[in-house]
Amino acid sequence: MPLNLKGYEARVSKAVKSFWNVRETMGVRSGKTLDAFVELLTWVVHNNGLPDAAVITGRQAQLPGFFRPTKSWDVVIMNHGTLVAAVELKSIADSFGKNANNRNEEVLGSGIDIKEAFEENAFEGITRLFTGYLILVEDCPETLSTVQIQMKHFRAMKEFMSSPQDRDETYVKNPNGLFRAIDGVSYMERFDILCRRLMQKNLYTAASVIQSPRTAINDGKYSDASRDTSVKAFLASLASHAETISAIEES
Repeated sequence: MPLNLKGYEARVSKAVKSFWNVRETMGVRSGKTLDAFVELLTWVVHNNGLPDAAVITGRQAQLPGFFRPTKSWDVVIMNHGTLVAAVELKSIADSFGKNANNRNEEVLGSGIDIKEAFEENAFEGITRLFTGYLILVEDCPETLSTVQIQMKHFRAMKEFMSSPQDRDETYVKNPNGLFRAIDGVSYMERFDILCRRLMQKNLYTAASVIQSPRTAINDGKYSDASRDTSVKAFLASLASHAETISAIEES
């Protein structure tokens, strides 16, 4: 059965517009900036085989962990008492350096914890689980410009360099035996790399970066950092998982 994602672009645009509007009118601390994305995920699951699935948020969206007793997720999706998916919804629109580091540590901790919990049968019998990470990053000069890497004793991996082809010529130690600062890729590219590697290492089933300028408060404009980390790829993966769960239950 083909996936039902018809009209997803308008729904993503609506969610993006809502994000910026809530952020401006109610503030980040309201905890409601990404509520429209919860509605988007609900639409995907309900229209792809699981019309009765319960979408849980807030204090009740807790799952067992491996390194800790419980972990609160932004979205937990259940169907007839069975865990279907766990999703983290995040955003960055200020203090990019500090927040980027925090987001990295958060997503890695959550991904490793639930992966180990799943493998150790913490969910008591389920053999399939969708884990997702979706982050909206402000599309602005600060997130699209190169960012310096200042690490004295080691070199960063070449994927994080703005000019990796010059790695062995320019990224060398100075007379004091230390590496000089070099230009690295932008924060936006860092998040794209992060999401790619989260999927590559099976820490998350799907991970997506949504780029959006503040002017999207008027038109809901957004774009993808790359095809593999696009919102379409994310939603398609969730829809496919929901269809699989539905097919298993019917059999």
